[in-house]
Amino acid sequence: MHLWQAVILGGFYWFSYCGVFPHTLNLLFYQPLTASLLVGVVMGDVPTAMIVGATIQPMFLGQTQAGWVITNDNSAAGIITAAVCISSGMDIKSAMAVAVAVGLVMSQLTNVRMTVGSFWNTLTDRYISKRQYDRIWLSTVIYPALFKVLLYWAPMTAVLYFGASNIGFFVNGLPAWLQNGLGALSSLMPIVGLCVVASTIGKKGYTVFFYAGFLFAAYSGLSGIGIAITAGILAWFDFRCQNRGESLSVNFKGAKIEDALLKAKDLNLATIRLLAFYSHANSFERYQANGVTAAMMPCLKQIYKDNPDGMQEAMERTSEMFNAEDMTAALPIGIALSMEEQKAKGLPIEGTIISDTKAALFPPMAAVGDTLNWATIVPTTLALMCPYALKGYWWPAIVVVLVGAVLCNSQAFALMHLGYNLGNKAIKDLVQSGLINKIMNFFTVMGLFVIGGMISSLVSVTTPLEIASSGVTFAFQSGLFDVLMPNLLTLIATIIIFSLMKRQNVSILRVIYGTMIIGIILGAAGIIG
Repeated sequence: MHLWQAVILGGFYWFSYCGVFPHTLNLLFYQPLTASLLVGVVMGDVPTAMIVGATIQPMFLGQTQAGWVITNDNSAAGIITAAVCISSGMDIKSAMAVAVAVGLVMSQLTNVRMTVGSFWNTLTDRYISKRQYDRIWLSTVIYPALFKVLLYWAPMTAVLYFGASNIGFFVNGLPAWLQNGLGALSSLMPIVGLCVVASTIGKKGYTVFFYAGFLFAAYSGLSGIGIAITAGILAWFDFRCQNRGESLSVNFKGAKIEDALLKAKDLNLATIRLLAFYSHANSFERYQANGVTAAMMPCLKQIYKDNPDGMQEAMERTSEMFNAEDMTAALPIGIALSMEEQKAKGLPIEGTIISDTKAALFPPMAAVGDTLNWATIVPTTLALMCPYALKGYWWPAIVVVLVGAVLCNSQAFALMHLGYNLGNKAIKDLVQSGLINKIMNFFTVMGLFVIGGMISSLVSVTTPLEIASSGVTFAFQSGLFDVLMPNLLTLIATIIIFSLMKRQNVSILRVIYGTMIIGIILGAAGIIG
């Protein structure tokens, strides 16, 4: 392989983790079937590349970024496999083995990126405190992109140029204890991230719904939309019990949309920024907070153009924890923009109400979006296109991207306008009636239940420990823990991590770093897997 080819393909890998338009442009670089088209163009053999991509794609149909649970690197596996098959003539089965091995190790780069992302959050906070809003683009876009050059572009270029087969040998030659440690780390880190979300939206007395969601998912086997529907029913039942006999009507004709400060063009541009930067500088500490800041900042400048103090307070709110699916995140952001506008116009809306509204809305939006887009539309389209790609056709990759543009990315534009218009119409009545606090309790119940269910359905902490005696082997996982309750070790890990986060004298960063160290040690010792 020529160096220039390795460099270009390394750039494709870098772009796959920039997250620009996740279900369209970014999709072209991230999934094996679609990424293989790009590899084929660079390597001069599109039919072979498409056959390779279609062959390995079924292995990765279940791999999503829901909750940032990434056990293998789709993009690395697709790019490496197609490139090696074309450049060296290696048979696809051998190349697949190498690609999967490299993908397993390179998926750990996500943990590095999400941990380093806390630094970008700190830098954003510094710019906001000094009211240097024009410099926020550095911490939300420029610096993270440059860091990813070192984290993604350079390693992939080296892997391809010096020979993926050699890298695969190196990976397989890693000590078993280190491989086990990395595997355990992959299981624990998603729990940390989701517990951060739960601790952010959780209120005193509502923690029971968090664990209820976990137990429901563990025993029912449901995930995604099934958990979200159940959470909605439970939250509605709790809502009605607490507000029995009270009038809960909302006046959706209160404010005139014509008085809105933000026009359709402004909302569309905000949506474009959201899709371009949402996951660009995320972290385990605040997830997509930096992306939300980049999306909302120009709109907030319009809303608070004559109120510098109000602008700074609003910017501080945008940099708070936020984690939803890329498309459905537009709904709570649109509502938050409308609330900021009403606050700027003089409506007595406390800043905490705006923060609580976003925090309560994004968990159910994450569950619905992850299930609808990441787990349904995208994998279904890829599966339907695989038979055609196996014939060497190039167009199946383009079809996947076009379907994502129509069915996925279009959601964000619609939800941004819907959230903003609903907020403008109803927020005054909601605040004055006190109904907003009751609605927040509804979404707190729903959000905590959904997050608990997501941990149970997405994460699995197990133990390989066994005791052998007189020719009989007793496995602790199947013989004890699975008998007591499904996913018991995951629940124990969740309780420990969540309890630490609720303690006032323990910072989130200490929990993150501590979990990383302990996870690798426990995995290396063969205690968890």
